Amino acid sequence: MSAIAPPISSDPLPIGSALQPDRAIGSFWRRLVAVVADGIIVGIAATVIALPFFEVFSRLGLWGRLVGFCMALPYFAILNSSIGNGQTLGKRWMHLQVVDVRGNTITFGKSLVRYALLAIPYFLNEISLPATRTPWIVSSLIAVVIFGVGGANIYLVCFNRHTRQGIHDLAVGSYVADADKIGPLKTRAIWKMHWVILGMLLVVVSSAAWILGSKVAKWGAFPQLLDDARLIENMEGVQQAGVEDSTNWNDGKKTNILVISISWAGKVADEEAFADRAAKRILQNDPKIEDHDLLRIVMIRGYDLGIAHARITHNFEHTPSAWKGRLFGTSPPEIPTATKP
Repeated sequence: MSAIAPPISSDPLPIGSALQPDRAIGSFWRRLVAVVADGIIVGIAATVIALPFFEVFSRLGLWGRLVGFCMALPYFAILNSSIGNGQTLGKRWMHLQVVDVRGNTITFGKSLVRYALLAIPYFLNEISLPATRTPWIVSSLIAVVIFGVGGANIYLVCFNRHTRQGIHDLAVGSYVADADKIGPLKTRAIWKMHWVILGMLLVVVSSAAWILGSKVAKWGAFPQLLDDARLIENMEGVQQAGVEDSTNWNDGKKTNILVISISWAGKVADEEAFADRAAKRILQNDPKIEDHDLLRIVMIRGYDLGIAHARITHNFEHTPSAWKGRLFGTSPPEIPTATKP
């Protein structure tokens, strides 16, 4: 009588093929800590790179966020793929890993798409667009990306407890799972009501933004503030301008200040001369300038990469009469008024 051992195959089994799906989805709080840690790491690296080239980066304007997007891309797209074992440094610290449903790391191509869907809404948010030179269709599309894609990402990661997949994960079939185990994931289908809730939120936010925008455009001093912004944004070298009708109280005394904030791509030596030119335009074209006690021109030079920021500001402030004496000697020319034929 003889015993014959069963044949042993030399081909290894695919990862997770014989394992029961018991690998858990990473918790929300661990993912949040990992995101914050990764943001700090990328932000420090971007600051070290950009700060020595402040003068160059300060001329980027709204393109600064595109540069920031590209600077962060290698870190997230490479490390979250199979090349980096699905782990950024933050995920390694929190014992998390980006994988597919079988527990395998994803390709670089999928990781790139995943990064783009997550990062584009972030980098578009708070982008410094010149309000008076940006077509409404562009502003609307940006708002859809920020609130539609970015908002859906945040909502699903927070409230989709079954898989914690945002749009960026659903698009490529990825999950953020515990890294302490291997093999397939234990998952459940996404609750379908999440899509209904997201749709309702999008409609509510869009409607509120449209109603509020149409009301604000006609409210109080806003039309004149918008005209002032248009005057400044039409000047050469201005990246973006903001206008604020501010009120300060000091020892019971009220001070009305018209604040013109100018993001500018010029040289520091020319700032005062440019501030004078901007003030001159306001004095010549704003019929309500005399209602203010002060006119403040804030010159801003700097950059915003989304992951790193730096700026230098200089304030030039005088009363309207002092500005007139400085720029015109006495007073500006009379503002022409429209006459009926």
